[in-house]
Amino acid sequence: MKPLKYILVAMALMLSAVSCENADDDRIPTAAVHIDFANAAMWSVYGVSAYPDHKEFIKGENKPKGFTYVANSATGYGGVMLVCTPTNVVLAYDMSCPVERSSTIRIEYDSKDLVLRCPHCGSTYDISTGSPLSGSALTNRYLLQPYAVYFNAMGGVLVTR
Repeated sequence: MKPLKYILVAMALMLSAVSCENADDDRIPTAAVHIDFANAAMWSVYGVSAYPDHKEFIKGENKPKGFTYVANSATGYGGVMLVCTPTNVVLAYDMSCPVERSSTIRIEYDSKDLVLRCPHCGSTYDISTGSPLSGSALTNRYLLQPYAVYFNAMGGVLVTR
């Protein structure tokens, strides 16, 4: 029985070493992020509340239409994608593909496969983790750049770096 125990311990150590390989979620140039949904009413119009809701925020292109950006608003390097995961957790990612590293080559929400996809390189990403699922992003272990999402007592939400 002891040899089996040592084999299991050795396998666990090997698996943990492999899973600790560095994944890169910092390929996108640093850019300010500040999207403030001041209250529940604003969030109910422009936020995401249930899977598979998603919204794109690009200040320079006035996306989404009607959203009021203020002086300190900022939407990252390539824009911000808000998503609601299958467990109804709200997450935010920079829309720039980490493979392409361009502010104008942006991930898109693939509603058929329920993934985030780069139309240029074809890489796909898991909406719940930002982890690569296929393409050059998977080969190179490039993750989407995540942003923080904070809910406040007034029902508002702040998305920031």
